[in-house]
Amino acid sequence: MRRCSVCRGFSLPELLLVLVILGGLTAIALPPVRRLLDGIAVQNGARQIQAAHFRARMHAVAFGQVTLLDLGADTIRIRSVSGLDTTLTWQGPGPAADGLTLSGPAHPLVYSPLGLTMGLSNGTWHLSYGAASRDVIVSRLGRLRIR
Repeated sequence: MRRCSVCRGFSLPELLLVLVILGGLTAIALPPVRRLLDGIAVQNGARQIQAAHFRARMHAVAFGQVTLLDLGADTIRIRSVSGLDTTLTWQGPGPAADGLTLSGPAHPLVYSPLGLTMGLSNGTWHLSYGAASRDVIVSRLGRLRIR
């Protein structure tokens, strides 16, 4: 049996040194990446609320009906008001489906057939996940701002 005169490969101390260096780099890089991912998740939740706001407003204008937008942590609903009846127009998952927490007024946003909000339709909803947070602010006129 012939033995190789020159052995190729890495020794155990060399492999351990590489693993220690990789572990140190991971420990340094992980917190900023985590903050970035938390911020992206919260921004996506705010955009989800913004899209529902736009959808409810456009529904009110297009169909000439009073429209309600219910912003809940688990579910976002758009309902049409016709006389004394309400009809579910659209429903989607709320921010809690992505692990976000949502806090804010419990009353629905009410849109007139002109697309303006009516009654107690202004408010601030706070989204948070990990270290990131955003405020979704709806003015009395129905304008939405993400801060």
